Amino acid sequence: MVQPRTLTQGANIEIAPAQTIVRLSCGGASTAVDGQALLVAANDRVRSDSDFVFYNAPRHPSGSVGIGVIGTDALVEINCHHVEQEIDRIVLCLSSDSAVANGALFQASVEQNGVVVAKFEDSWPATITALMVGEVYRRGTSWKFRAVGQGWESGLAGLATSFGVTIDDAPEPARGSAVPTASGPVPATMTQPTSTSAFEAGWYVDNNDPRILRWWDAFRWTEHTRAIPDGPGLCSRCGQHLRSRRFASGTHPCRYCEGQIAQFLAGWRLRVMDVLTSDGPRGQRWEDLWLELRFERIPDSVGQDAARSAALGHLEQVVAFAFADGEIEETELTDFEATVHDLNLTASPQLSSLIDRMHRGREMTKVRAGELPTARESDIHLDSDELLYLAVPAQRVRHLQSGPRRDSGRLLVSNKKVRFVGPSAGTEMSWTKIVGARSEYSTVVIQATTARGGGIYEVRNSDYVAAVVEGALRRAKRLVLDPGRRDTRSIPQHVKSEVWRRDGGRCAQCGDDSYLEYDHVIPLSRGGATSIGNLQILCRRCNLAKGAQI
Repeated sequence: MVQPRTLTQGANIEIAPAQTIVRLSCGGASTAVDGQALLVAANDRVRSDSDFVFYNAPRHPSGSVGIGVIGTDALVEINCHHVEQEIDRIVLCLSSDSAVANGALFQASVEQNGVVVAKFEDSWPATITALMVGEVYRRGTSWKFRAVGQGWESGLAGLATSFGVTIDDAPEPARGSAVPTASGPVPATMTQPTSTSAFEAGWYVDNNDPRILRWWDAFRWTEHTRAIPDGPGLCSRCGQHLRSRRFASGTHPCRYCEGQIAQFLAGWRLRVMDVLTSDGPRGQRWEDLWLELRFERIPDSVGQDAARSAALGHLEQVVAFAFADGEIEETELTDFEATVHDLNLTASPQLSSLIDRMHRGREMTKVRAGELPTARESDIHLDSDELLYLAVPAQRVRHLQSGPRRDSGRLLVSNKKVRFVGPSAGTEMSWTKIVGARSEYSTVVIQATTARGGGIYEVRNSDYVAAVVEGALRRAKRLVLDPGRRDTRSIPQHVKSEVWRRDGGRCAQCGDDSYLEYDHVIPLSRGGATSIGNLQILCRRCNLAKGAQI
């Protein structure tokens, strides 16, 4: 394994012109430390405030630089291929609202292709509240990283203004009279996210030069421009001549743009996964992702195709989290449907399966709450005031010293009692002697105050049968759960998140990523705890197979 090069202040190292991640951290700091990046031109100034990337604006409009957070570390992601030619260097900084404790060490770790190629570590200077840790800069066609370690006592404001960033909150004047209005320039791009400004960010025909498009960032005009394709046989994105006849209409990008788009989407997909995991498909970070596409002049439909796998994976997580306690509340179903809408996914078998699971889960939750079905069986004798809820084929399982014994028959559930009727014998038990019921793999476990009548029953659709038994029990004993209250099967949110992260959102046994469920390694019925160590993610197939082995 190649050892990373350790840099001292002022030293530099050449890096590959590829996707680069610089991890910025400060160990031993007594206060929170944030990361920033400034895209600086040859005059040591930013071209506009949009060249300042920080926690309130974590992604540059070009998509070339973005900032994320892992724990207390800031991750600056740089795509050298997308850095605009006007940019001479990218300044990497750390800042704090107050003085950092003496002895704190700051560090920059440069990573490419999953390998750390360089490290720079030094002591945080006294009285400094904003520090220029290092910079990624051009040298001809090459790129280099330089260790710097110089700071400002005036904090983030002093750091930013020294590179030409405007700190006040007032928007800049519009460029000339070319402020977009509803009757003004026509947007030359798609309109995925909405903006809080009067007119959303996008490419618009420049009022001063109708031959070019200029980028409006929702608050002010920027210096970013693009040529307008004018004539047949030109690429709709860059305006170059198309060499392939199949693209002669100009509705497709040229081969050069196709390569650029493919490279951009490779990193964009990773950011989609990160945002969905932390925030879901809503909020400013989600809108910023689609703003990046708009800046690159990539159609929303292309982005939706690229994000499809991550979007379905996020829905699998939402469903698995919702089902972790066996209850689907109306708010959970509403949130799921809103997430499906926000993700704008096209129909597919996997999506239909997820929707069906949530609706079925909601129906079973209502059954558990006492909204019970009715069954009609002509060969069953009922009391005059007895109402039959369920009659299903079943096998009663008894664990004897010689091994498990299975007796075939029917499981009957009514408002009076639970009965198991076999060819030669049967059992029945009133609700006063039943204390609980649950589904466990392909069986229904009925708990009673006596051994006779309770037990384990193998049935088809065990989840639904257990829901009916539980709902009938609640109705018979007039048990009403408080709104939002969970039973002992409830899994805390932080436990669900940690188990999902540990297992990578996949089945711990076969690696499948669909129809995922939380499973107790040691079942609850055998004293298993609801803890991180005793929980795992299993797909439905492996979960049922495990139940058959127990």
